[in-house]
Amino acid sequence: MSVTGAIAHEEAQRLRSALQDVLTTGGDHSETTDAARTALFRVVEVLESSGGAIVLPLDAFMSTQQAAESIGVSRMTVVRLIDRGELVAEGGGVHRRIAATEVDRYREASATRRRAALRALAGEITDDTGPDQVISTR
Repeated sequence: MSVTGAIAHEEAQRLRSALQDVLTTGGDHSETTDAARTALFRVVEVLESSGGAIVLPLDAFMSTQQAAESIGVSRMTVVRLIDRGELVAEGGGVHRRIAATEVDRYREASATRRRAALRALAGEITDDTGPDQVISTR
């Protein structure tokens, strides 16, 4: 058996079941919002599918290293993104801080660009495309 994330599939299933029980039968949880329920189940999903998760308040700030780890790039790439204006940071020089919401915005925009590029690439491949044919990606 292999574990792809921080928790195994079986453990994730147990957590989902326990959350469902607590949120539906564990007493009066009418004050629990749909957003909170969604967030709790999303945490379980992330822990199951990846090595871990970072949970930050929306008003938190990150160092360039923390932002790099969150995005999955090098610290120098984050510095370049800030210099190009693709990521907004506070401070300057060595002590730049990036809002967690800004990192999340960049991550979502980057994922959207990647999905669009993959759709465009997939659209260029047809049944007539040879196995050795080069498809230009830029």
